[in-house]
Amino acid sequence: SSSTCTHYSIIKTLVNINHNINISKYKKLQALLKRKSEGYVGKKAKIFSSEQIKTFIDEAPDERFLFLKVAMIFGIMGACRRHELHDLKCENVKDMNGILIVNVIETKTKVQRTFTITGKYYEISKKYMNLRPKICPTPYFFVNYLNGKCTIQNIGINKFGDIGKKIATYLNLPDPNLYTGHCFRRTSATVLVDAGGDITTLKRHGGWKSNSVAEGYIENSVQNKISISNTILNSIETSNNEINVNIPSTSRSVGPGINFSNCTINNLNIFKKSD
Repeated sequence: SSSTCTHYSIIKTLVNINHNINISKYKKLQALLKRKSEGYVGKKAKIFSSEQIKTFIDEAPDERFLFLKVAMIFGIMGACRRHELHDLKCENVKDMNGILIVNVIETKTKVQRTFTITGKYYEISKKYMNLRPKICPTPYFFVNYLNGKCTIQNIGINKFGDIGKKIATYLNLPDPNLYTGHCFRRTSATVLVDAGGDITTLKRHGGWKSNSVAEGYIENSVQNKISISNTILNSIETSNNEINVNIPSTSRSVGPGINFSNCTINNLNIFKKSD
């Protein structure tokens, strides 16, 4: 269970620090923990679908939700954790002729990442950036936004953890509390894979080092299941529409079979060439 894993992690750290013993090498203990954790599925942050993202970006009024929109754009386009959004500084965001180039420096895995924001999302982000006060002492990119105006105060990390919940509440989604500070990162991974991204692209996008960790961020979305179903169905239907006619070879003529795909044959006459 979750509490067992938590207690084990605490004990392992304390024993290692105080006695210089690594209990993770104790095979019987590891076997016991494995048996205790069988069937346990940890809770993960819920994700937003592509349709839900588009609805919020297009329909939520900027007067109230501009900051949430920009945080969502940065979070999903960059697969950002909440502390990465909080720690983002103005110097990490460069405007290059209609493209925002964002460098994520402070990451959990110590792997710096870069992502871009273009098109409509650039225009929305630029609108928020232009509202930043001319004299603003904080170096952080995200500052408070209230009634269509930005203040000089940067936004606290706990507020970033509540962004997903606020967006889910606006969209009237069930269980808004499950849209935690990790929902943007999981949403980003799922949307990328649903769009056809492979594991290498996913790992580079999120800064993950192992396949298993990267795959753990992918939600088994309905859209992904539909795509798999359609792929199998199309393969079956296509194979049933193919007709192969093999003409026996002779000593005087050797040639490949004839393949007819996606066609209807009413009459087929084959003549042998006379000597």
